[in-house]
Amino acid sequence: MATTLLLDRDTWDLCLTSGGDIAVASEPYALEQDVASECRVFESECYYNTAIGLPYLTSILGQPIPVQIIKQKLADAASRVPGVVNPVVYLDSISARSVGGQVQFEQGAS
Repeated sequence: MATTLLLDRDTWDLCLTSGGDIAVASEPYALEQDVASECRVFESECYYNTAIGLPYLTSILGQPIPVQIIKQKLADAASRVPGVVNPVVYLDSISARSVGGQVQFEQGAS
């Protein structure tokens, strides 16, 4: 069973338990949060792996890019998360400064 550090849904920062320890999320929420995190990472933003992330600043936000390409890049990002199978992206808003929507997926073997 996969676990991940629990992030606050509003601030995307670490959460604490009532005892003051860093909170941990377990499946299925851990997998959902990991997909959301993967889709939020900007290209070269990850300190230990600058090869991952989406090219938001160079190719997506404020650029004339087909919606299908954005959806494919997000699906590819979701697919990098162990245990994610068949991600499908639904976008409900795109502006020069943001992309909003959801990623639905099946849970496979981790």
